[in-house]
Amino acid sequence: MSLANREIRVQLCKRVACPHCWFGFAPEDCLWVAEHPELQHDPRLDAEGLRFLPTRFDVEGNAIDPSGSVCQQLACPNCHLRVPRALFEMPLFFLSIAGTPSCGKTYFLTSMSWKLRHSLPKNFAMSFTDADPVSNLQLNQYENEQFFNSDPEAIVKLAKTQEHGELYDAVMFGDQLVEYPRPFLFTIKPRPNHPNHEHGQKISRLLCLYDNAGESFEPGRDSAAAPVTRHMAQAQAIMFCFDPTQDPRLRSECTGKSQDPQVVIGLETRRQEAVFHELVDRVRRHAGLHQNQKHSRPLIVVVTKFDVWSPLLGIQTLEEPWIKAKNSDLHALDLVRVEQVSNVVRELLWKYTPEMVSAAEAFTDHVLYIPVSATGCGPEYDPDTKEVLGVRPKNIDPVWAEVPLLTVLAKWGGGMIPYRTAGQSAALPKPSRSSESTQTE
Repeated sequence: MSLANREIRVQLCKRVACPHCWFGFAPEDCLWVAEHPELQHDPRLDAEGLRFLPTRFDVEGNAIDPSGSVCQQLACPNCHLRVPRALFEMPLFFLSIAGTPSCGKTYFLTSMSWKLRHSLPKNFAMSFTDADPVSNLQLNQYENEQFFNSDPEAIVKLAKTQEHGELYDAVMFGDQLVEYPRPFLFTIKPRPNHPNHEHGQKISRLLCLYDNAGESFEPGRDSAAAPVTRHMAQAQAIMFCFDPTQDPRLRSECTGKSQDPQVVIGLETRRQEAVFHELVDRVRRHAGLHQNQKHSRPLIVVVTKFDVWSPLLGIQTLEEPWIKAKNSDLHALDLVRVEQVSNVVRELLWKYTPEMVSAAEAFTDHVLYIPVSATGCGPEYDPDTKEVLGVRPKNIDPVWAEVPLLTVLAKWGGGMIPYRTAGQSAALPKPSRSSESTQTE
């Protein structure tokens, strides 16, 4: 029984997209990964098992490789990289995160995933689990360093995202070596007490999340041999991390109001809107948008390091933006509160960095400005070496780290998260997209 015939037990998507190279294909065209020791040299991935289109299957529906071994792993027919089985059973939701070097992107991503593991099941009856532990290995290590560290007094400094290495996969296409960014993959599915549980297959999603080194957005860094940021053209939502401590105008305003070393000693200043313009240019080219055409997808400007610049906003604390849903034990995301905070943050950015606000709103009509503190505290500083060392796990208390993605899932997730809008009580939209629909639209 082939993978396509498994529709007897599982309704498969009619068409899928590879989370590595974004190639669209039908489920029956997926390749399998050979298990036999004599078949461990694939022409595109030399150190891995041969990829093949099977003709024989066992009674469980698993392919049998040419040497007679039963296989378990699936692969893309284009790049030959492994793909999870969840890819064929639930629609992909592409999410891209971008920003300048040292903007706090890695810390934000780590805290976001950790908080979502707790918040989605507890408050919204949605499970949030690793779809591919291998792809998520680095992110899980970061979570362990910050939230499961055996020494709460240890100073933790997460490794900077690199342009090459373990977060990328190299594939040979003839004589051409191509590096693809390795995505983080999560399944988001309704739990039994979710009000749309009976439509579980329609509202479940395979979240495909990309992180890139800030240097990857410099002009000339995106090429056919290193298409590391082309996922942004596929993204159903883009998050751009804006760091106020990298802007000299905002940092100057924080002087005297914050003792954070990122203000006192100062980080390198950067033209963050220039990086955003490069991002927009790439999205336009690869998504086929003309220069005067606005993107239809949402943009979340994640304003990082809120604990540093919160005095400028006049809001010292941010309460959790969800409320108890009517006649339910679940919660609903308070979009009224999220949008109110977004408007206040926008006013602040417009005052000091109008070029960033103007660039964001020229790109799309769906822009939100969400403040986040990935750690909730400032880093330790060594006055002798004048080096920013990192944060102690005992002090980490993220603020609104999960809110950007919760907002995206509530407004554009097709029935996953209840929400409240102005003049309305908490509501849960009906599922709007079938799992049978194409994932490459």
